[in-house]
Amino acid sequence: KGIMKFTYLGTGAAEGVPAMFCSCDTCREVRRRGECEFHTRSQLLIDGELCIDFPPDAYAHSLKFGVDLSAVKYLLITHSHMDHFYAHDFVLRGYKYAEKLSEPLFIFGNGEVARVFAECTRREMRADVRANIQLREVLPFVPFSFGRYTAVALKARHSKAEAAYVYLLEKSGRYYLHLTDTGRLPAETLDFLETYMKARGAAVDLVTFDCTFLFYEAGSESRHMGLPDDEAMKKEFLRRGIADGNTMYVITHYSHNNAPLSETLERAEREYGFTAARDGLEIEI
Repeated sequence: KGIMKFTYLGTGAAEGVPAMFCSCDTCREVRRRGECEFHTRSQLLIDGELCIDFPPDAYAHSLKFGVDLSAVKYLLITHSHMDHFYAHDFVLRGYKYAEKLSEPLFIFGNGEVARVFAECTRREMRADVRANIQLREVLPFVPFSFGRYTAVALKARHSKAEAAYVYLLEKSGRYYLHLTDTGRLPAETLDFLETYMKARGAAVDLVTFDCTFLFYEAGSESRHMGLPDDEAMKKEFLRRGIADGNTMYVITHYSHNNAPLSETLERAEREYGFTAARDGLEIEI
């Protein structure tokens, strides 16, 4: 039995697959094939108690996959974009909407995450509900601990408007690297990871890659990645000792523009050796 259990609740980019308002050939085909081809907005559940990001589809995820959202104690938020942090839903975490909540919810993120939370909940948030939600601003490259975990926010290459993060997460000597909504990592993030992992005499056990562009190469300055960029990052991780021959790799966060149909994802797995996440994928490390 693994130390950490990961459930990829949602594996799509901001617009979802099929895209909410789109009638392109891909979206029409996805709708024709049905739910097996859907990719809802990106969300990862770890051990039933920790989520990385909280999209508008979180409630639907809880219904489809039997997730008890009242048991989620911690949220790591990568950045404030709506598809990764849908703060409106938190007005429902208490009062007559939610009973028997025994523990507060801790939300970790950058300063903009806290501002978006305040903005989105201003009209409807009751004081007694707000009192049971703790927002904690975290700084890049400064480890912080909560529950059974230690995390480090790392600088992503994503937004000019805010300091978007990706995360390194550790529990009982196992390491997970979450790289969604980022392009190829900046040098200071790579340097930190190299030093941090070498100091611990360990390699990352599992990496989740942004793969918005699938087979298209995004390049060194893009704010998302495709398979060629993921492969370049993998090689850099191996060169620096951040990863090793036992590291597992998962791709996720697909855009409808790159036709993430089953046959496309199967081709990606064959050609690159990564696991292509579908909604509901479970992995343990």
